[in-house]
Amino acid sequence: MHQLVIARYAEQLDWLTRVPAEFSVHIYNKGAPITDPQVIARADSVTDRPNQGRESETYLTHISSLSPDADDGFVVFSQGDPFEHSPDFLELLGRHGQWQDLQPLAWRWKISRRIPPDLVLARETGGFVDGLRVRPELFSLQSWTPMGFHDEGTLWLQETYRQVHRLVPGTNIAAHFLAMCGLADIAGRAQAHLLGRFSYGAVFAARRSRLAGVMPDALEGLRRAALGHEVYGYVLERLWLHLFGADFLLPALLPGPAELDALDGPVFVAPDRRSKRRRKIESVVRRVKSAVALSAGS
Repeated sequence: MHQLVIARYAEQLDWLTRVPAEFSVHIYNKGAPITDPQVIARADSVTDRPNQGRESETYLTHISSLSPDADDGFVVFSQGDPFEHSPDFLELLGRHGQWQDLQPLAWRWKISRRIPPDLVLARETGGFVDGLRVRPELFSLQSWTPMGFHDEGTLWLQETYRQVHRLVPGTNIAAHFLAMCGLADIAGRAQAHLLGRFSYGAVFAARRSRLAGVMPDALEGLRRAALGHEVYGYVLERLWLHLFGADFLLPALLPGPAELDALDGPVFVAPDRRSKRRRKIESVVRRVKSAVALSAGS
């Protein structure tokens, strides 16, 4: 039997009553109690969790609980509202016979932000499943930015990650993060490449055998990251497919080992308790100061 794993905070879950019967439903709830009797009846399990670690902690908790001798069905991972990212989500569940062992299930990030742009969505249909909308995104392992358009939000991510770890521009963020989590083999493969592939909103499916390939100590390292600085959750969102065996893309011309050799055990940074507004203001101030300094030196 296949599984559907839901990381829920405050979303309405009445849509779960339309999930195909061949999926068991496992809800991890980090918000107010679930009271809808139809949702409770459809769920095979409801587990309350502290509101920490975003969906990453939820996914890792479920993966850690999987029995190694279970059948090799799919495990689908989603936040409580998958439709922002995957408008055809329910229909896609019904097409699981056409999935790959690692199956992205998202099409976009947010329609209100036009990310990805409409033009990109209209022309890139090669990932569709039986005509249903699926589009994995290619991104740089160094700058975290998508390849086909400019996403300003990735500037915050790369700047913040490098700042908290005191890394120079051009550092392979994926390789550094994976090594920090104890995944040296995957980190080495990331270090030798320039591009990765991800599914928006961390909405994807994987065979159980793929999930079983991550060792318990690595799962614990990933979980520590999920509970650390908020930037780690955004890094994890783009690495799920690679954690379970997806290849990195575009080999680097001269991949160097220096970053990985210099990493001496886990060095996770604690969560940043400042408000998001304050962090955004400080980021803008840093950029302005940098621009002023460049202008003065020219």
